[in-house]
Amino acid sequence: MPHPTHYWPVHNELAFQPPISNHPAPDYWCSIAYFEMDVQVGETFKVPSSCPIVTVDGYVDPSGGDRFCLGQLSNVHRTEAIERARLHIGKGVQLECKGEGDVWVRCLSDHAVFVQSYYLDREAGRAPGDAVHKIYPSAYIKVFDLRQCHRQMQQQAATAQAAAAAQAAAVAGNIPGPGSVGGIAPAISLSAAAGIGVDDLRRLCILRMSFVKGWGPDYPRQSIKETPCWIEIHLHRALQLLDEVLHTMPIADPQPLD
Repeated sequence: MPHPTHYWPVHNELAFQPPISNHPAPDYWCSIAYFEMDVQVGETFKVPSSCPIVTVDGYVDPSGGDRFCLGQLSNVHRTEAIERARLHIGKGVQLECKGEGDVWVRCLSDHAVFVQSYYLDREAGRAPGDAVHKIYPSAYIKVFDLRQCHRQMQQQAATAQAAAAAQAAAVAGNIPGPGSVGGIAPAISLSAAAGIGVDDLRRLCILRMSFVKGWGPDYPRQSIKETPCWIEIHLHRALQLLDEVLHTMPIADPQPLD
């Protein structure tokens, strides 16, 4: 029997899973933006799909292909505290794309890195976006699951669409039962569900990772934008799938409720 064409290297546990979409794989599997506090420093770095493993480190070599070096980037707003933190990035992290678009992280630095990951939230039994996960030196851990992300975006888009329909019915005086969102997710209030916009769905396709310094409930810094050096990783396969979901279930950006 002829084998179907696969656009992705097949890894053991994924060997029998057909791709979620037949759309060809993107030319670049991710793009990485580097920030110091709330300022992006340098250009966004795009990782070609021919390089499933990329290293982000603190050295001063030229960046290219499978290596993004943060050491050589200059920033006129850089403070002494940022300078000190940058010295500790060292060997940094390796990001690995497996299968159609799952992502694993290996911490090569001598210092922990901190990750915002909906996949790890779920694994830890936390609400999405509720936790920051500390990855210790030499740990190798999965931080993104494409199938789970695809399910979440489908559910959220369907809920938002149903909420918008229920809201329109309510405005027309045709009100469904109390707290109902078109029968899809009665546990979510109408205004909250109608408040889901494209940006919320895009957030499912993005990883954020801070070097050296943590943030969140357990740290003095509440937001990653208060940490000295961090990266934002846009996952292109997930964003491609999101485009497909939005074509089948277009959602309007949330309208303010009167």
